[in-house]
Amino acid sequence: MSFSPLSRAIKIFFSYATSAPRDKNLFDQLMAHLSILKREQLIDEFYDSAICAGSNITQFMEAQLKAADIIVLLLSAEFFASERCYGLELKRALELSASGTKRLIPVILRPADWKILPLSQYSPLPPDGKPVSRWSDIDEALSEVARGIRRVVEELANQTLKPHADMPSPQLPLHYIPYRYNTFFTDRQKVLATLSSAFASTKTPQIPILALNGLGGMGKTQVALAYTYRSLEMYQIILWLNASSRKRLSAEVSALADLISLPQKEHFNETQLFAAVKRWLQSQPNWLLVLDQIEDISLLDLLTPTQGNGHVLLTTRTQATGTLATALPIAKMTSMDSVLFLLRRAKIISVDAELDQAPAEAIQEANAIAREMDGFPLALDQAGAYLEETGCGLTTYLTLYHKERMTLLGQRGKNRVGHTNSVTVTLTLTFEKVAQKRATNLDLLHLLAFMQPDAIPDELLVKGADELDEPLQSLAAHPLNLHQALAELLNFSLIQRRTDTSMLYIHRIVQIVLKDTLSQEQQRQLAIQVVRMVNRVFPEIRFDTQAACERYLPQAQNCAKLIADFQLTLKEAALLLERVGTYCYRHACYSEAEATLTQALDLYEQHLKSETLDMAQTLNSLALLRYRQARYQQAETLHLRALKLREQALDSDHLKTAESLHNLAMLYANQGHYQQAEHFYRRVLAIENSMREVDHSEIARTLNNLGLVYYRQGQYQQAEATYQQALTIYEGCLPPDHPDLIHPLDGLGALNEKQGNYSRAQELYQRALSICQQAYGDQHPETAHSLNKLADIYEIEGNYRQAAALYHRALSIVEQTLGSEHPDAALFLNNLAFLAEKERDYQQAENLYQRALHLYEQSLGTEHPFIATVLNNLGKLYQNMGNIQRAEALLRKAIAICKRVSGLAHPDTALSMGSLAELLSAEHHYEEAEVLFQQAFAILLQAFGPQHGQVNRMLEKYVALLESMGRTEEAAILRQTLHQKPA
Repeated sequence: MSFSPLSRAIKIFFSYATSAPRDKNLFDQLMAHLSILKREQLIDEFYDSAICAGSNITQFMEAQLKAADIIVLLLSAEFFASERCYGLELKRALELSASGTKRLIPVILRPADWKILPLSQYSPLPPDGKPVSRWSDIDEALSEVARGIRRVVEELANQTLKPHADMPSPQLPLHYIPYRYNTFFTDRQKVLATLSSAFASTKTPQIPILALNGLGGMGKTQVALAYTYRSLEMYQIILWLNASSRKRLSAEVSALADLISLPQKEHFNETQLFAAVKRWLQSQPNWLLVLDQIEDISLLDLLTPTQGNGHVLLTTRTQATGTLATALPIAKMTSMDSVLFLLRRAKIISVDAELDQAPAEAIQEANAIAREMDGFPLALDQAGAYLEETGCGLTTYLTLYHKERMTLLGQRGKNRVGHTNSVTVTLTLTFEKVAQKRATNLDLLHLLAFMQPDAIPDELLVKGADELDEPLQSLAAHPLNLHQALAELLNFSLIQRRTDTSMLYIHRIVQIVLKDTLSQEQQRQLAIQVVRMVNRVFPEIRFDTQAACERYLPQAQNCAKLIADFQLTLKEAALLLERVGTYCYRHACYSEAEATLTQALDLYEQHLKSETLDMAQTLNSLALLRYRQARYQQAETLHLRALKLREQALDSDHLKTAESLHNLAMLYANQGHYQQAEHFYRRVLAIENSMREVDHSEIARTLNNLGLVYYRQGQYQQAEATYQQALTIYEGCLPPDHPDLIHPLDGLGALNEKQGNYSRAQELYQRALSICQQAYGDQHPETAHSLNKLADIYEIEGNYRQAAALYHRALSIVEQTLGSEHPDAALFLNNLAFLAEKERDYQQAENLYQRALHLYEQSLGTEHPFIATVLNNLGKLYQNMGNIQRAEALLRKAIAICKRVSGLAHPDTALSMGSLAELLSAEHHYEEAEVLFQQAFAILLQAFGPQHGQVNRMLEKYVALLESMGRTEEAAILRQTLHQKPA
C-alpha cells in the first residue's frame, strides 16, 4: 500500500510568546478545548515554541515546523516583540505556507496591529477577528478558535498533502527531543546511574537496548528525558519517537525521514521507510534512539539495527521484554524524595533547594501527603500543581484530599509538563485496555484492589478460590488460567511480582481509582469475598503454623479494616478477627490485639449471639490479653463468661471447659491464690488424662503451671518432679526449639538457683533464652523474663555490670511492649534496686524499690508475696541507711504478709524473719532475735536440708547472736555443727 502523510494523524505547531504570562494562560486554555481532537486521534502531539530550547534553537525549531502540518500563530503585542516569534518562527511559517507544504492559521489572542503584515491575507480566528481577550466569555471565544482549527484538520484528513521538499542533510549534533526538560525532576539517581553504567559497559557490537518499564504515571518518560538531557554531549544524534502504536511510530518515522533528508523514493511505503531509517541509523556515529511509550516490543525489529554505534532506550508499561531488551523497572519514589519533589513542585521551596532547607513543619505536612500518594510521581505532580495554583496550603490540601480524593486525582493542573493526562484518566485508559483484552482480567484487578497492596501471596487466590463469585471462581480454580491472567496484568504494569517472596504488589493509587469505578454494593461484595478467602487460608495460631500466619498476616489485618469499613457481620469475619488478635497477642502487639479481639467480640454480641462456642473462644483470647496487660479483674470476668458458655454447650469434662479452668487457675496463681489455683489445675489434669485424643503437650502445659504453684508455695521437691515430668513430655512430642519448652526450663533453672546449683541454673536459663529469642525475637516480654533470670545468676556470682545490663534490657522491653506501669516492670526495678544497694547507691536503690512497690500495689493489691519481697528488701535498705524505726516497721509488715499469704512454713517467710532478726540483734533486742533465728533456721532446714547455703548462712547469723549474748559454749557447739562435713 502507498504510504503518505494521510496515514497518520495531523501535527500542529503553536507559536506564541512564552514569556508573556497572559499568552501562556490562553494557550493552556486552548489546549483543553483541543483535547477532544487528540482523543479522536485526529491530531497528534502538540508542538509549541516553548520546547525549542538549548544551544541549537534554529535547528530544533526547523525540525518542529517541518514535522507539523498546521502552524498556528497566537498573536499579541508580545508576540511581535519577541525576536524568536517574529524573527524566526513567523518568517519561516510564512515561507512554508507560501510553498504550499503547511497550513497557517493566525489566532488573535490580544489586540495587536497585525493587518499591516503579510498575515492580512490569512483568515484569522476567532472568525470576526475580535481578540479572544475582548470576549465577555473567554471559553466561547476559544471554542470558536477550536472549531476553526477542527475544520482545517478535517480538511487535511480528506485530501492528499503535497510532498515535502527535500531538505539538506542535517548538521551534527542533531538532538531531536520534543519535550522540555522537567526542572522539578527529583530522585531516580540510582536508575540513571544504572542506565549510564549499562550502556557504557557494553563490549559487543550488538546494539544495547534498555527498557524503562512501569505503570503509567510512574515517571518513565521523565527518567528518559533526564537521561537524554544529561547526555547531550555524549551523543552526536538523539532521536525521540513516540512508539505507542505502529501507526503513531510510522508518522514519527515519516517526519524523521524529512529531518534526516532521506530521498523521496524511500517514502514509497512504510516497509521501505522503516528499512531506510534503520540503514541510516546503522551508518551514523554515536546515536541514541528513544522509543517512548512502546507497547508492542516487536516494533523494535522494524527500526533498530542489530549492530552499530548506538543505544536504544525504551519506555514501556510492559514488564516482559524477553530477549529483546533489558528491563529496568521504574518503581515508586522514596519517601524523602517524594517530599522533596512535592515541596519543589508546589513552589514552597526553590527548584534547586534540598530538603534540609525546607521548614520542619512543611516537611512533616508534605510527608503526610506523600504517604497518601505512596510515591506515585504523577499524583505528587498533580498535588504540587494544585498547591501552586490555589495556594491552599499543605494541611488544607490533605484535609481536602481525604474528602475529595477522586476529584483531585482527576485534575491534571494547568501548567503540566510532559504527561498531559491526569492520574484518573491515565489509569482508566489502561483499565479499558485490560477489559478489551479479557473482561475477567478486570474482574481480577477489582478483587486485588481490596487486598493489602504490598504483600499479596500469589497462592492466596488459588487456595481461596471456593470463596469467590463467578467468573473469578472458575478463573482462580485453574492455576494456568490464573497465571495467564496475572501475566497480562503484569504486562500492563498494573501489578508487580516480587520474585524473591512469591508475592504480588499493586499500587495504592491504582486501588483507589479501581474502587471508584464500582458502586458501593459492588465494593461491599468484593470485600466480603476477600474476607472469606483470607479466613479460609489464615491458620490456627500454633508454633508450626507461624510461617503461614506471618505470610497472610498483612491480608488478615487488611480484612479487619474491610470488616469495619463495610460493617460486615459475617461469621467468617469474627473467626478471622479472633485468630488475628490471638496472633498479635502472642507476638506482643497488644494494642492491635485488643482492637481486633474487641472488634470480634462486638460482632458476636451484636450479630452472632447464637455462635456461643466461637464467642467463648473470643472471650478466652481477650481474657488472656487482659491478663497479660495486668487487668486482672477484667480477665477473670471474661474467663468466667467463657467458662459458663462452654459448660452450657459442652460436657463439664470437655477439653474446652478444661481450657477455661486452666486459664482461671493461671490467673489465681498470679494473684497469690495458690490453693485455689492448685485445685483448678488438678481438675484440669483429671479431664486431660481421661481423654484419649488429648494433645500430650496440653498435659505438659498444665503440669508446668502446677509446678510453678508448688514452687511459689515452697514445695520444691514436688515442683521439681512436676517440672521434670512436663519437660519430659514436651521433649517427647515437640521440636527442640518449641517455645513451650521455655517454661519448664526456667522452672527447673529457678529450682537449681534456689538449691545453689548456679552453673546448672545458668545452663537451663541460657537454653530457655535461646529458644525464646528464636521464637519471639528480642522485643517480647517472654524474652525479658528469660534475660532477668540469667541476670540473677550474674548478680549472685558478683558480675554486677553484666547483671545490670540485662536487667535494664529486660525493663526496656517490658516498658515498650506492656507499658511502664505494668507489674512485670516492678520485678526488674526490684532487682536493679538490689544491685544499687550492693554498690552503696542507697538513694537510687530507695527510688527503685519505692517505684516497684507502687507498681505491685497498684496491680496486685497490698497482700501479695511479691509485695512482701520488696518490703523485705526495702526494710534491709533502711537498716543500712540507719533508719532503724522505718526498717523494722517494713520488715514486720513483710513477715505478716508472708504468714497470711504463703504460710508460716514458707522459705520466704523464714528469710523475712531472718532479716528482722538481724536488725533486732544489731539493736541488742536479743531475746526476740533468737526466737526469730530459731524459727527461720528450722523452716529453711526443713525446706532445703542441712547442706544448703541459705541454711548455713542463717545458722551463722544465729551463732553470731549467741556470741554477742555471751553464750559462747552454745555458739561453739553450733559452729562445730556448721562446719561438720556430711558422711
